[in-house]
Amino acid sequence: MMHHTTVAQKYAQPDVVNFWKDLSQTGLQKCEQEMVARYFPRQGHLLDIGCGAGRAVLALSQVGYHVTGIDVSEDMLAAGRSLSREAQLAGADLLRLPFVDNHFDGLFMFFGALQHIPGRASRRRAIAEMARVTRPQGRLILGLDNVAPALACYGYWLTAKFRRPSAAPVNGSPQPSAHSHADSTLWSRETRRINPVLWHARGLARTLRWRTWPGLRDHLRRLSPFHSEAEPGDIQVAQFAIPVTPGRIDYHLYQAEELIEDAATAGCRLLGYHSGTELNENDVYPPTIRGQDKQLFFAFERQTGRQRLHFADL
Repeated sequence: MMHHTTVAQKYAQPDVVNFWKDLSQTGLQKCEQEMVARYFPRQGHLLDIGCGAGRAVLALSQVGYHVTGIDVSEDMLAAGRSLSREAQLAGADLLRLPFVDNHFDGLFMFFGALQHIPGRASRRRAIAEMARVTRPQGRLILGLDNVAPALACYGYWLTAKFRRPSAAPVNGSPQPSAHSHADSTLWSRETRRINPVLWHARGLARTLRWRTWPGLRDHLRRLSPFHSEAEPGDIQVAQFAIPVTPGRIDYHLYQAEELIEDAATAGCRLLGYHSGTELNENDVYPPTIRGQDKQLFFAFERQTGRQRLHFADL
């Protein structure tokens, strides 16, 4: 049975560091590019929360943004600095950001750094810190990674596949369908050499393990007369690289409404949210399916003091 470890220890493991260092040279996912294009200005000073080895810092710096990245892992930051001496990377605690108020034009978190923080009160405090260092009317793009899609997503995708006509061949060659962006996500870049049947079977197994049984456990917690420190959605996960490395760390599986509520307490107004698969495929899902996908992306706008008071009163 795997032991529990800290976030800093997990992200100091050489296999994890090397995995993310390699990915840092592959650029942004299509879904991340879409979020930047839709919700950020064309230039400005951005903060990357949980920057790791600097993947997004490097990619967005190359297209004209001034980007600062922070992470709790000095090993990951060292890997990022080895890729670029010019990259602005610093160690920081998400609950105590080392920046003055209203410092950044925008802030983003493409992977779930927030999900490593145990306790909803602490996660709300972290979001309040993000809002504090973002200027009024500045944008915050927060991404969640909920390990695997829920079973409802697999059912929707299966029925959509039969509803959607195949693309007509051009010059005798079949054209890619809306579901064929082989390189649109980080995980597909790493795993596309695996047999697709095996890859989807693995994904379904992850769904059963991380999205189905923990959900059942959450229901049982609510029915239990005994107090439990764990909150709905709390799990422990070992895999943050390929292959799996030793030690489980705390992780929180979010419901979409939960993050929206938490951001509202920090004075952040929702502008829109999308699933990663929607953005990768230029599609629009029903809300019930969107909120159950593996990756979710939310865009918020930081409100002024007066706007915050009005928003809280609604």
